[in-house]
Amino acid sequence: RIETSDILTSQKLPSLIMYGFSINEKYIKSLSNALQLMRQSLPLSSLYTGVGVINTKEGTVISLDEPYLSKEIRQSQASEIICETQYDLKPKGTFERWWRMYLDEVKGNLLLELAVIFGVSSLVTAFLKTKHEVEFAGTIYSFMGNSSSGKSTSAALLASLAGNSNKGQNSLMKSLNGTRNGIESYLNENHGVPIVLDELSSATFRDSTGLLYSIAEGLGRQRSDIFGKAKSVRHWGTSVIVTGEHSIFKDSAKNDGLRVRTIEITEQFTKSAENADTIKKVTSSNYGHVMPLVAQYLLNREQEVIQWFRTEHQWFKKQLENETSNTG
Repeated sequence: RIETSDILTSQKLPSLIMYGFSINEKYIKSLSNALQLMRQSLPLSSLYTGVGVINTKEGTVISLDEPYLSKEIRQSQASEIICETQYDLKPKGTFERWWRMYLDEVKGNLLLELAVIFGVSSLVTAFLKTKHEVEFAGTIYSFMGNSSSGKSTSAALLASLAGNSNKGQNSLMKSLNGTRNGIESYLNENHGVPIVLDELSSATFRDSTGLLYSIAEGLGRQRSDIFGKAKSVRHWGTSVIVTGEHSIFKDSAKNDGLRVRTIEITEQFTKSAENADTIKKVTSSNYGHVMPLVAQYLLNREQEVIQWFRTEHQWFKKQLENETSNTG
């Protein structure tokens, strides 16, 4: 558990009973004093809040189910690194079971393969941004279609790369039935873990323009505290997947700025009901195994990844030489 140091005061120590600690309240002051003295002999640890790619003075940390460290940190690390996250990213099941499902149910289906690539690209894009190779924080992917098109199945497949893809308190699948403040809080400090906002039709706000710009820019709304002073602005930079039965632009302004930040797909994702059921069953109990492999690849082969990106970037620039609409 991660607690602030005042947990060692005699007033707050008894609260640890609910987590299974044995606290004899008759000696609470002596226990408090002993623990505070012991704290002085503990090694120091560096604590970082958030998930995905975190830039530190020592080097790059990728926070997922555990911290993955760049070569610079591994070679010179003097203290333990701890990362605190609000998501359930602990791997469940096995990678082999997930991979078998991918080979049998996903490979060869362009839309499902794209969903997986969209998920992986979330961490890759965040990594490239910390290396100053790209300017933007992430992309909005809109999966649109009726209830049998497989959009939610594709979203769950995508989320399963990094963590829990079952709807719940700390999962990577979140309903849009909430306030803008709640959605910003959910995205806060996320730099590379894909997030799914499911069922656009359940959203309670009428105009989504501001929220979509906020998601794409990676900055929350500026707010003030009760004294009128500016609060710290929430920030993130990751791929956000929105599913819905109607276009993400239906309740927003028809601005080019939003369209160049959004990729919307309106085709059939899964090839059959059986295909969708198998993917859902496997991803619900086997998740969180792929993104750690991507993280280690990025950290161990940084220059190779950057060179790949530059090569592909040049290809796109060449294809767009005659582009005149400014939104190519």
